[in-house]
Amino acid sequence: MEGIVQYEGSGDVFFAFYNGEQQLDEMPKKGVGLYFERADCNNEASVEWDNASWAPKVLNITKTKTKCTLYFTEKDYGQIESLKEKNPSMFAYDDTSEQNLRYIGKEVNNYIDIGDKDSNGNKILWRIIGAMKNIPVVDEYGEISNTENLVKIIRADSIGKWSWDTSASGVNYGWGVNEWSQADIMTTLNSGTYWSKTSGQCYNAIKDKQTTCDFSSIGLTKEAKKKLAKVRWNTGTSGEVYDSSKITASYMYEAERSNHNGKKQCLDTGGGTYSGCNDQVERETTWDGFIGLMYPSDYGYAVGGSVRSECLAKTMWLWDESSPDCKNNDWLYDSSNSQYTLTPVPYSSDAVNVFYVYSDGNVRISYAYSANAVRPVAYLKPSIKIQEKTGSDYGSKSNPFVIEGVS
Repeated sequence: MEGIVQYEGSGDVFFAFYNGEQQLDEMPKKGVGLYFERADCNNEASVEWDNASWAPKVLNITKTKTKCTLYFTEKDYGQIESLKEKNPSMFAYDDTSEQNLRYIGKEVNNYIDIGDKDSNGNKILWRIIGAMKNIPVVDEYGEISNTENLVKIIRADSIGKWSWDTSASGVNYGWGVNEWSQADIMTTLNSGTYWSKTSGQCYNAIKDKQTTCDFSSIGLTKEAKKKLAKVRWNTGTSGEVYDSSKITASYMYEAERSNHNGKKQCLDTGGGTYSGCNDQVERETTWDGFIGLMYPSDYGYAVGGSVRSECLAKTMWLWDESSPDCKNNDWLYDSSNSQYTLTPVPYSSDAVNVFYVYSDGNVRISYAYSANAVRPVAYLKPSIKIQEKTGSDYGSKSNPFVIEGVS
C-alpha cells in the first residue's frame, strides 16, 4: 500500500480493493481520480481512513483471518474531466480528501463566457478554477438540498480596488471587521451595486469612508446570474494565531473549512478588552450566497510546472523568492494587483485582518479597510453544460469556453 497501515488489536488482516464493482489487483494510488468510499470488515473489525497518508487504520482486531474490503469510487467531474484529457498538463488533482480537479500552471486555457457583458455588449470573461467536490447547494428555503460536484469560476479581471470591510471609528479602531457574512464587499457583490449592475457608494478606506462606484457597465448581468448556484461557503480560519511558516495550500484548505473564526484568538488573549477586538459582530464559519472571493488555498493549488511539488510544500508567505519560482507558475498571480481572499486572519490583538495575495506573489495579511483588488468568485449550477468544440485553443482568451444557450 502507498501509506503505512495501522492496526489496533491482534490478528492477521487481509485486504481486497474495489473500484465500484470491479475488483482491483492492488490499492489505487492517491491522485488518480479515485476517492475512498467505505470499508466492510468481518469479525466485527472496522476501518478509519487516513486520507493524508492514504492508508487505512484497522480497529477492533480480535480474531485471525480478518478480511477488510475497501471500496473506491471514481470522481465525476463531468466535462472538466474530458477537458483534462485534451490538455492534461493544465490540470492536477489536489491532495485534499476531496481531490478536487484544478487548472494549474502559468498559461492555461480556462477562460469561459457565462453570458456576462458590459454596457457596450462586450464579453466579460471568467476563468475556471476547477471542479470542486461535495459543494453544499442551498435551496430556495435556505436549506442544504444536496451536495454537488460544481465548476468553480473567478472573474478574469478585477472589478476595482475596494475595502473588504470598514467600520465606524469606535469599532475595531475603524479598521473593519473580519467577518465575511457582514463584510461591506460581500454586500456589494451579492445585493449591492455589483449584483444589481448599478452605481452608488462603495467602501474604500478606514472609518467607513466611501467613494462613488459605478458598476452599471461591468456589474453582473441577469443572464450571468441565471448560471450561478447558491452554495454554502466555508469562512473559517486557523485555530491558532497565524504562523507565517505554516501557510501552505494544504494547511489553508483545512483551516478554511474549520470551525475557527477570525476573532477567537484576540478574545482568548485579551478577553475582548483590546480596542481592535471590540466589535459586537457574531462570528460564523459558513455563509450562504452566490458570490465570494478565492481562498488562499485556491491560489496555492493553482501552481504548476516542474516546481509544483516544491511550491506546495513551501509556505506561501515566501512565494516571492526566485527559487523555486512559485508565483510565476501560478495563473492566479497578478503582479499588478494585490488580491483579496475570503479568509480572515486569526490575530492575538485584533479582529481586523484578512488574507490577501500580495502583488509580489506572497500570501500576506491586510487590514480589512485597505483597498485591494476584488475578483468575484462563483460556482456554476450543476445543470450548466459547456458547448463541445474542437481546436487546441478552445478555452483561450480569444476563444473562450461557451455555455450552452449563451450567444
